[in-house]
Amino acid sequence: MVSVLQDDELLQLKKYRYDVKQGNSFCIEKLLDESFLKDFMKNLSMAIGSPTEKAAASIFIKRYAFLAVITLYAMTVWNKKINFSLDNVNMEAPEHGQNWLPKFSLSDMTVQDWDTSVPRLQWRDLVLKELFSNNISPIISKLGKNARISSFILWENISVYLFWLYEIELKDYNSENAIDDFHYLIVEASGQLFGDYKENPLQKFYVKKTYLEDQDVEIRIRKTCCFSYQTAEGTRCKTCPCTHIANNGRCYDRASKRRVVRTFSGNV
Repeated sequence: MVSVLQDDELLQLKKYRYDVKQGNSFCIEKLLDESFLKDFMKNLSMAIGSPTEKAAASIFIKRYAFLAVITLYAMTVWNKKINFSLDNVNMEAPEHGQNWLPKFSLSDMTVQDWDTSVPRLQWRDLVLKELFSNNISPIISKLGKNARISSFILWENISVYLFWLYEIELKDYNSENAIDDFHYLIVEASGQLFGDYKENPLQKFYVKKTYLEDQDVEIRIRKTCCFSYQTAEGTRCKTCPCTHIANNGRCYDRASKRRVVRTFSGNV
């Protein structure tokens, strides 16, 4: 059944950077155009103070991950599928001198409620495929080629926010959907739901958390560095592998899968 998001639902999604409309925004589908993407990455690099397009691409995906958060929240909590096809999503453009935390809006705001005559497992696969295979995967592929950044890093950027959604935001949400959807997303979902992948690209990042005695907290240390320390903010994430791994006083922080993962794998 086709419906629209209710006022209370729209209010909840604002927390995850969804809004009815913004001013300076563009359609996400334009990022698949070489010329537009080149100008966008140049403007983004300047706006966030990034010295390289590789770092800018990583930060972009960290911001873009909230699109997945919005989609999965609606799927899990309300059993609703939001239309996040590339030609339907608008995002705020970066502006110099501001902390770029873009909001998202939709051209077509209708949603589809889960038809209970269809098994929810089948419906869930449709939601995941449209989100990851038809939206996020093409963006990651395009950025990876143009900014010469590993998709391994970009998928980990996505995974971090999905773990946050289900482990923190929905921790006290009393529903079997939350537990089941999270387990399926990380453990059981096939690689085909995420694009041209034989294996689920999120699964490898779901590792055991590490207890930090000095901070009295458990964190899931990343396998790659996201380059945020290279931007104007100049700080590393507390989950960065380079904060916890050193070799002769230096950290292999070039986000090399072979260097960082190999060094850290023995401590996971």
